Amino acid sequence: MIVFTTLAENDYFYGVAALLNSIVKNGTYGDKIIIGYRGQLPKWLPVLSTSKNGLSFTLNSSFEVELVEVRGDLHMVHEKPKWFRYLTEELEPDADEYFFFDSDIIVINRMSFFGEWVKQGVALCEDVNYDMSADHPIRKQWGRILLQQGFSVENQLSRYYNSGFLGWRKETKEFVNLWDKCSQILEVFSGDMKKFRVNDRTSIVLSTNQDSLNLATMATSLPLSTIGPEAMGFHYGFPLMVHPLGPKPWKRGFLIDFLNGTPPRYADVLFWDLVNSDILNPFSKSKIIKKKIIVRLCKFLSRFYKRRE
Repeated sequence: MIVFTTLAENDYFYGVAALLNSIVKNGTYGDKIIIGYRGQLPKWLPVLSTSKNGLSFTLNSSFEVELVEVRGDLHMVHEKPKWFRYLTEELEPDADEYFFFDSDIIVINRMSFFGEWVKQGVALCEDVNYDMSADHPIRKQWGRILLQQGFSVENQLSRYYNSGFLGWRKETKEFVNLWDKCSQILEVFSGDMKKFRVNDRTSIVLSTNQDSLNLATMATSLPLSTIGPEAMGFHYGFPLMVHPLGPKPWKRGFLIDFLNGTPPRYADVLFWDLVNSDILNPFSKSKIIKKKIIVRLCKFLSRFYKRRE
């Protein structure tokens, strides 16, 4: 079995709709996706049935979407390592492959590639701020923390990885356990983990969820398979996903942003193209049409009018 997962609450369910539709559009390599959620479920979801772990519905008659409540009260990004461990050990312990996508990601390439990728090792993408040398002062402090906690530094890395995507297999599931342990180690340096982040990059911990992922990559003896920032659309090159930085596509006021010199992004165009489908309809048809027209018009006009770099 091949299992995908994501985490969502509040308006991030709009992102979930676009993510699900992009997965189906690109081949539905997996068997199901488990959405860890908090709070109220949106009313626009299809009729839900009781499942073994929560509630569920199906896409295209075969791809199961299961919704399982997240019990923790940390900021949702900091729930990731604990959630992955729960997914692997309790929700779907017999699965062969696991993939996580942040709920604002849109897939733009064939899903079967992710299966080819994860067979090479734990699958990771470099962050937009990807350069972090092996002798970077923060990384050297991380190395000392690992040694103090009884771990060894297995990998001298020079790249920093984004926690918005992760792929692992049954054979490499120990990585998510290690990530969870690293998250617990860094909690003491983090500050309030009910917030996205408290510190800046001069601190040992900028954001626990992502820094602890990178700590785990230093400590693991498992094989890694990594792709640069282009995999998430941060740079040109090898496009697999689009991961929008800054305001999310469903929150942007495109006309005001355009007048302020900020054009629509590729992620904005994709979101409004994909968010509605035959099964998932978060927005009315009239709103979708209106948004598509505005986004494309602003994108065209931005060729002639935009903020100077």
